[in-house]
Formats: sequence, C-alpha cells, structure tokens
Amino acid sequence: MGSGKIYSMKEIDETRAAGRDEEFELILEKIEEKGGEITEDDIHPLYTVVGTQEFEMGTERIVLFSINGTDFEITRKVETHNLQGSGHQKHIEDLKIPRVNISLKKKAEYSDDWTIVDMDEMGGLL
Repeated sequence: MGSGKIYSMKEIDETRAAGRDEEFELILEKIEEKGGEITEDDIHPLYTVVGTQEFEMGTERIVLFSINGTDFEITRKVETHNLQGSGHQKHIEDLKIPRVNISLKKKAEYSDDWTIVDMDEMGGLL
C-alpha cells in the first residue's frame, strides 16, 4: 500500500522534541522583533533527591526580558527523567518523550511582585 519510509517511535519523539526547542527559540526571536531586550539567559540542570543521592532530571532555561517598561521572565523546563515508586522503592526512569513546560511571568516597572501570564494572552505582544 504505501512505499514511504517507516519511522521508529524514537525518531518521531526526537523530532517532536526538536520542534519544541524551535518553538521556544521562535518566541525569543519574536520578543526581540517587538523591541524587547533580553537581559539574562541562563540554563541549568534540574535535580531531584532520592535518599542521599541527587539525580539530574532535565534542564531549566530562564530568560529575563523587558518590553515597554515591563519585565518578563519566561521559563522552559525540560524533564527527561521521571521519579517512580514510593518509600524505599523510588527509582529514576527515562521519559520516552521529554516533558516540556513553558511559563511566563511579568512584573510592572515599579513593582517587586511577579504575576503569572497566560501565553495566549501575550499573542498580540509576541
């Protein structure tokens, strides 16, 4: 019936993860296109503790930027491992598809309080 290439689930998962990376980079490009100034861009590992051991669970990227006098913080967490079990039976398992969570916060120019912003509400700005 079809003569197309058959892709493995691993290839599909890797393609999906790469698409999520591109999506985040596109958001950052839109920020700069709209006149936003990126003031900080940090990536660091995410850890969890099991007993007396620390395990790396993924990465977190935090980007701070400013548009029209308003400060924003966009955070992208990528979890590549999952903690399973309970009590003494806890263990780390690889996730087939990385779990990606993007969140956005804003802070008014003369405020110290951050408020969570729905990414869809930022459609006009981004």
